[in-house]
Amino acid sequence: MPGEQVLSVVTISFRDLDGLRSTVASVAEQSYPAIEHIVVDGGSGDRVAEFLGNVAPAYWQSQPDGGRYDAMNQGIARATGDVVWLMHSGDRFAGTDAAAAGMAGLASAGNIRDSWGYGKVRIVGDPAREGIVWGYSPFEMKKFALGIRPIPHQGALFGADLLSRLGPYDTDFGLAADHLYMLEAARLRSPIVIDEILCDFDASGAGSVRPQSEHYDDVRRAWDVAGYYPFRRRALSAAYSRLLELSARSKQLVRERVGAGQ
Repeated sequence: MPGEQVLSVVTISFRDLDGLRSTVASVAEQSYPAIEHIVVDGGSGDRVAEFLGNVAPAYWQSQPDGGRYDAMNQGIARATGDVVWLMHSGDRFAGTDAAAAGMAGLASAGNIRDSWGYGKVRIVGDPAREGIVWGYSPFEMKKFALGIRPIPHQGALFGADLLSRLGPYDTDFGLAADHLYMLEAARLRSPIVIDEILCDFDASGAGSVRPQSEHYDDVRRAWDVAGYYPFRRRALSAAYSRLLELSARSKQLVRERVGAGQ
């Protein structure tokens, strides 16, 4: 196990003390010996500040920020580790050895600071999908870019040198800035796929429950920002994407009718 390499876990939070307690406890339970925990809270009030003062992570703040991606950028800027793992309040490591498994998997690539990877996540917080294990292997750039084999952000970890090359998250892109970030990361270096369940992913958040039309719109916008088109030409890529969107909507409609007993 690469125990000398430091893992920085960055947790953002806003008005979610119960979720924050759960995440902090999960980080503290990890067997991996070299973890710094950085918590960026958006100014949730005295109870959160008191809690963070008592548990004393490596760094914490509780003050207004510019939203989730601004908070994530602030957390990354504070990180001093070789690897950064973004785990929001409410998310938990899948077990006490999950951080160690993630670090070992990333180390298999050689230079851990210039690599990134992802593992599987277990969905929680969504009654319709509770307990489902999600994580696609092998990684396929075209299908990822089309939005049909997405990577759960909480299951991904990034080497510090690669993060420096990528720069900050785009705070103006919207809820799918994490998808854009990983698309840009994949253009620099293909991710390591780690065959382990790494975290319990709280799927009740805004990015997980939004309409499919918004998902596909954001996928197409990300191509323009990253300069990558699955079929090389934008028009052809967009036409294929709209067919995928139509198929997804049709399947959703069928599920809704079956669920309603029609």
